[in-house]
Amino acid sequence: MTDQMNRKQALEILELSPEATTDDVSKRYGILTRKFRDIKTDDRGYTITDITRAYNLLMGITYIDKQEQERQKKLRENPPFLARILKVDPIKLENFFNYYSLHMLVGLIAIVITFFSIRSCVNQIPADFSIIFHGRVFCEDQVPVENDVKERLPGIEAPSIQFLSSVSEDPQYQYATQMKFVAMIAAQELDVAIMDKETFEFYAGQGVFLPLDDILDKLGFPEERYVIGQENIGETENMQPIKGPEQIFGIDITDNSFINDNKIYIEEAIVAIVRNTQKMDRAMELVLSFKN
Repeated sequence: MTDQMNRKQALEILELSPEATTDDVSKRYGILTRKFRDIKTDDRGYTITDITRAYNLLMGITYIDKQEQERQKKLRENPPFLARILKVDPIKLENFFNYYSLHMLVGLIAIVITFFSIRSCVNQIPADFSIIFHGRVFCEDQVPVENDVKERLPGIEAPSIQFLSSVSEDPQYQYATQMKFVAMIAAQELDVAIMDKETFEFYAGQGVFLPLDDILDKLGFPEERYVIGQENIGETENMQPIKGPEQIFGIDITDNSFINDNKIYIEEAIVAIVRNTQKMDRAMELVLSFKN
């Protein structure tokens, strides 16, 4: 192909009519990229580069990021589960999640708050303390965890123990777990969180956890067990986060019997008190029980 390509040539390469819409172009491109998984040149002599150039011209894309182009190509060849279920272009789905993330989050928070409000009106025993395990964490049976919490917190009869694992690499699934966690925070349903270190650092940056610096004398853990984080307090003009001062937000309990005896699988276990907990005394009591 020559360096110059016009709309007519681009339509011919993608085998589309002059009336083709951008949606038609996107669908056709997805079909052709999958075709090129097994071949370098089609029976007309075109390569994936020709196909992509035609696609970009018809979609009005003037700047080509080769890394982004390759990422999109792979995503279309192996679309995530949600895109396959909905039968939509994965790039469009990704753009939708990015664009409407705030709208979806606010909507989900409203739904969850409504759900919890209705749930509180039905005849059931309400949870009197809530712990969430979130991130790269797994537990086969949470009943021993509940019993352990009851022993550590005398008087607690109905602890809520929830495992919100995000071990899947599917970005849509990970996004869904993040939204659910934030919605539960907004509904003031959580008191203590236990997470892997990477997940902990992310949410510490979002201001989810209570800083512990002012109560270290009450905690009394060895210094090396305290975990530092930084909240995001703003953004630069280039959309880079501006970090606040370093503070202690968590405590490392990786080797604690609570983790090992209850067969909780997590590489680095960090416990933190949720900032808007309604049961601060109980949260402190549980955290102190991890001292030994």
